[in-house]
Amino acid sequence: MNIINIPIKDNEYNVYISNNLLSHLEDYIDVSRETVIITDTNIPPVYLEKIKPKFNDLVIKFIPQGEHSKSMEMAYLLINELLDMNVSRSSQFIALGGGVVGDLTGFISSIYMRGVDFIQIPTTLLSQIDSSVGGKTGINSENSKNSIGSFKQPIAVLIDPLTLLTLEDRQLYNGYAEMIKYALIRSKPLYEALLKDDIMANIEQKIYDCLIIKKDIVLQDTFDKGERQLLNFGHTIGHAIEQYSKYNLLHGEAISVGMVNITTNPIIKSSICKLLTKYNLPQSYEYNKSEIFNIIKNDKKVASNKINIAFVEELGNGFITSISIEKMKEYL
Repeated sequence: MNIINIPIKDNEYNVYISNNLLSHLEDYIDVSRETVIITDTNIPPVYLEKIKPKFNDLVIKFIPQGEHSKSMEMAYLLINELLDMNVSRSSQFIALGGGVVGDLTGFISSIYMRGVDFIQIPTTLLSQIDSSVGGKTGINSENSKNSIGSFKQPIAVLIDPLTLLTLEDRQLYNGYAEMIKYALIRSKPLYEALLKDDIMANIEQKIYDCLIIKKDIVLQDTFDKGERQLLNFGHTIGHAIEQYSKYNLLHGEAISVGMVNITTNPIIKSSICKLLTKYNLPQSYEYNKSEIFNIIKNDKKVASNKINIAFVEELGNGFITSISIEKMKEYL
């Protein structure tokens, strides 16, 4: 069992990482409370079979799998259904699934009756090492990814690495991209380990290592106004490509392309491509540059025609620089 304490002021919580944790859910959260589980239609039935019997008062809501469920329409539909069922303000919401489920559940929990407790149970590698921790929640607008949202910290994050055994290879690779990002921005030893070994070797420790990096960055900048934007390495272009592809590219696939594009140092670019090649992640994607640039102009980080961008010029040592929005064309 690995435990990471996230001591955010007025929102302190723990992240628990342990194999077979789902079988002992009651050791970490209050299962006697009125509870709403939000999950997706592709979730392996075994997860719900393990945890359903533990709750006294349980509602389960399913959403379609995929990024398109992160919409105002889906949020409004779920909120109205829960209101019709008289789900109270004292309830707790549980996100059981990947990043889409976590982002949507967190967002709904932040506005339902002006806010209810929520718990993250991430079941994909991407959500375990990234989106489940830090309190960013949100949905997509028609023109921009994650442009509608709020900061809502969970009261607990429960990570069972055994859930990764049920993932399709493509979904695993999707999470690999974010782990590679952590190595590039903050941990040369992690980079070397990923190059030498397989990511799934000692995966519990690697999840822990990534979340320690995220914890350190989030505690410096809880509300994403400065240092936390380092976690967006590759994401500005990547999010635009993801949206341009109509979400046919998975998040990690788009971010992989974004990391390559934003890197001009040939030595660093070669280092990035070595890991992307090893872990079956794309290094390029065919797109219309003007359309990608127009999407980037709507990025929520743009202010006064400038945007903060994360760069890596030395393995394990990322940094943030403000550049003009026009300069982004050079990286497309």
